[in-house]
Amino acid sequence: MASESKTAVVAALIGNAVLALLKGATAAMTGSAAMLAETFHSLADTGNQVLLFVGMRLSQRPPDRSHPFGYGMNTYFWAFVVSAMLFTVGGAFSIWEAVHKFLGPPAYVASPGAFFVLAGAFVFEAMSLGVALHSFRTERRGEPILTFMREARDPTLPTVLLEDGAALLSILVAAAGLALAQLTGRPQWDAAASAAIGLILIGVATFLAYENYSLLLGEPATAEQEHEIRARLAADPAVRDVVSLHTMHLGPNAVLVSARVWFRPELTARQIEEAVLRLEDAARAALPGTRRRLILIEPARPHAAQRAA
Repeated sequence: MASESKTAVVAALIGNAVLALLKGATAAMTGSAAMLAETFHSLADTGNQVLLFVGMRLSQRPPDRSHPFGYGMNTYFWAFVVSAMLFTVGGAFSIWEAVHKFLGPPAYVASPGAFFVLAGAFVFEAMSLGVALHSFRTERRGEPILTFMREARDPTLPTVLLEDGAALLSILVAAAGLALAQLTGRPQWDAAASAAIGLILIGVATFLAYENYSLLLGEPATAEQEHEIRARLAADPAVRDVVSLHTMHLGPNAVLVSARVWFRPELTARQIEEAVLRLEDAARAALPGTRRRLILIEPARPHAAQRAA
């Protein structure tokens, strides 16, 4: 997933940086709250792509004495920071600007140029979303969308996808607010559009924060992967029962597997050692595409297996 995520992040970064400049210039010329909200949105998204890229780079550092399990959690930490930035710089500032325009004197100046900027922004965001969707379809491999989003252990691609989708919706809201303000002569519609954009961004940020918080705490491998690991371990002729199995992602491409196994009582110590090596290989084989797989196989006593049952 790393290459697909990187492509989506770079495409979104370039597009949002250009849009932030165009929207900012238009907001300065027109005084539109909706255009200023869109400027905040693009600035937040630009910073977010930079942070996601930083997280991806830092997560690839090899393990060392300070972090023997590697730096994979960097991806989760910086993705969480992205959600916080989207909430504050994007959502909260947009709502603040809407309240400011509602309470203050009308400052919006109608300008056809704003619609041209929004139309261009829509095209840019649609292209960025197209790149993200292509990467998404490649990684999803036929899985239902909600299942993939829920079970994804790399938050980078879902974050870009949701940001681009929110950006397209926000552009439509901004255009509607500007159009209604021009048709009715009431700048309150422009402020209302800014508030709506802020609510959209806060909703997306809240969802991303929840998902990344869960990843930071340590989510297991998917149910399908755990089932495959358990089946491979139980299939070994030296195994009488798999007493317990616990997994945890240490990053998008790093998984810790801890299994307690009840070996057959007639095995010698040497045979158990050989079986443990086989089981480690079996567990690794059940996690294809994962760069680092840390496997711990622990012999279990019979009474422990009975209690677990």
